Amino acid sequence: MIRFLVLQHLDIEPPLLIGDTLEQLGGCLSVARPDQGEALPAVSDVDGVIIMGGPQSANDNSDYIQAELVWLKDAIATGMPMLGVCLGAQLMAKAAGAEIVAAPVRELGWFPVYRTAYSDEDPLFGSMPDGMRVFQWHGETFTRIDAMQLVATHPDVPAQAFRLGCGQYGLQFHVEINAAIIDQWIASGESEREHLGIDGIRQLHSDTPLHLEAMQQFCRQMVQHWLGVIRS
Repeated sequence: MIRFLVLQHLDIEPPLLIGDTLEQLGGCLSVARPDQGEALPAVSDVDGVIIMGGPQSANDNSDYIQAELVWLKDAIATGMPMLGVCLGAQLMAKAAGAEIVAAPVRELGWFPVYRTAYSDEDPLFGSMPDGMRVFQWHGETFTRIDAMQLVATHPDVPAQAFRLGCGQYGLQFHVEINAAIIDQWIASGESEREHLGIDGIRQLHSDTPLHLEAMQQFCRQMVQHWLGVIRS
């Protein structure tokens, strides 16, 4: 059985569909909450890691963010399979040597992402529809480094999804979510609500039933393919 560690940074940002799919396929998940003072296990005690999102920044100087970056740097060096989501992708990117910067566009809601030259042969993103709408909830992004191959992009915020080593992926967007979580994020995100305004929130709610099912289908396929890479 493959042992997956989930690094979670907020109660309302669990792995949801990613975790459910892994467990259905035989994975064993344990959750660590560094933000609540929980220590990270030894890298050698974990077969794969899922790094979730949160309101923190990968640039934070808090002890637990700094400890995560050190842990991830070691995990990347060992070739550990990993899947980073939003903040998780930014933590991966920074641990690999990228910089975390303000995004040129604050992406909140449903946005298309596009295939790249690396997508065609990629085991996870080879089947991603070009222009698939995904859910975004972030204001920062990361710079691209030589070790990073972009497998999804957008003209406004190019760094959307990347691959480092085999089985090591970071996604700036959220594929794991459901409609209830979106509602919770809107309710708890004062800054995001102010940025969206009433019309933006209405548009987001109108877009969700149009795009959620297709994104969730991709998420299931992506996780299945990721597990296939890990097992090969």
